[in-house]
Amino acid sequence: MEYWSWWIGAIALGLFAVVYGFLAGKPLGVSGSWMRIVNWRSDKELKEAETFFKDNQDEAIDDLMAETLAEFGEDVADEIKELSPDNADTDRAKTTTKSSYTPAGAHLVFLLAMVVGSFITAMLHGGFEIKFELSELHSSMSGQTWEMWAGLLFGGIMVGFGTQMAGGCTSGHGLSGCAQFVPASLFATFVFMASAIGFSLFMKLTS
Repeated sequence: MEYWSWWIGAIALGLFAVVYGFLAGKPLGVSGSWMRIVNWRSDKELKEAETFFKDNQDEAIDDLMAETLAEFGEDVADEIKELSPDNADTDRAKTTTKSSYTPAGAHLVFLLAMVVGSFITAMLHGGFEIKFELSELHSSMSGQTWEMWAGLLFGGIMVGFGTQMAGGCTSGHGLSGCAQFVPASLFATFVFMASAIGFSLFMKLTS
C-alpha cells in the first residue's frame, strides 16, 4: 500500500484543524470529543443550568446574596458592596457570555467521520481486512493468548487516563496546541514523542 507524501498529509491535517476550529469554535481534539460523548448527560445538565441562570439572573444573584449573608452574617455586606461595581445598587448589568458547549452530535459526527473515512480509503485501495492478531513484533513480545488482549485493554485504559490527566491527546496538544504555541501543549508533545521514541528503541533492542 502506497502512503501519501508527508507534506500532503501535513497540509491536509493543517487544513482540517483550521476548518474544524472554524465550524466547532474549539480546537481539534479527538479525546476531547470522545469525553463529550461519554459525558453528554452532564453536559446537558450544565447547559440547562446555564440557560436557567441567564433567564433568571436577578433572582439567582439575590438568592446567592441571601445565602452568603446567612452563612457569613450581615458584617460582610459592606465588603461585598466595596467589591461590587458602583452601580450595583441601581442598575445590575446583564452578563452576556457566549456558550462554550458544542453539541454532542457534532462530536459524534466527527468521530464517525474518521471511522467511515478510514473504511472508504481501505476499500478504495483494496486493503480492508479484519484481523485479530498483532504484528510479528508485538506477537513476539506478548504472544497471541489472553496476555495480548489484557495488554491491549490495559494500554487503552492508560491512554484514556493519560489524555485526561494531560488535558488532551496527540491531536489536541500536538496538532492544535503546538500550532498555537501553547506551553502546556509543547511540553506534552515533547513527552509524547520522547516516550514513543524511547519505547521504540527499547523494543528494537529487545526484539
